[in-house]
Amino acid sequence: MTSTAKYKTSSPNKPKSCWDLFCSFTLMAMQAFGGSTAIAQQFLVDQKKWLTQSEFLDLLTVSQVLPGPNIMILTIMVGDRHFGWRGALASFLGMITLPATLMLSVFVFYQQYAENKWVSDALVGMAASASGMVAGAAMKLLYNCKENTITPPVWIFGLVITFITVGVLKISMVYILPIVGIPLSFWAWYRFIKERSAQS
Repeated sequence: MTSTAKYKTSSPNKPKSCWDLFCSFTLMAMQAFGGSTAIAQQFLVDQKKWLTQSEFLDLLTVSQVLPGPNIMILTIMVGDRHFGWRGALASFLGMITLPATLMLSVFVFYQQYAENKWVSDALVGMAASASGMVAGAAMKLLYNCKENTITPPVWIFGLVITFITVGVLKISMVYILPIVGIPLSFWAWYRFIKERSAQS
């Protein structure tokens, strides 16, 4: 991974050091109860202001395409763009160290009390809260998409097709991503070239 410390960004703030990245992502991970992407948008864009809404959407798109956990890829890219491989490592460790320790402890506790009615009811309530967080983040991202170069009718069509095939029909993203993503990528490239030609 090459250093992107000089990456130009329009966001007003940036992390002060690798230690700042580690502590910040540890704090973010500890808030991500069931909705890492949702809390990442709020934390990185609204609170820390390390990314603009548009930049967050761009990085999230890349993390969705690459294999592996989306939030971890997003975390590594944010760290890398500021401090290169050291920032990427600090961000990664911040996301997994304390949360992994906590989750192992919770897992041991859950194994002992999984059949307890209070524990089951608490998990149902947490699931509802996590769903609301994800839905809220999705609405914010959709608002930003209205200015996307591929135009609203096209990205809405892609959104609907993806929701039906993946969410309703349960088809794997491995098959849907090339079928929907590649044509939309070519359409975005065509629109970009067309806008550049019109401006010049």
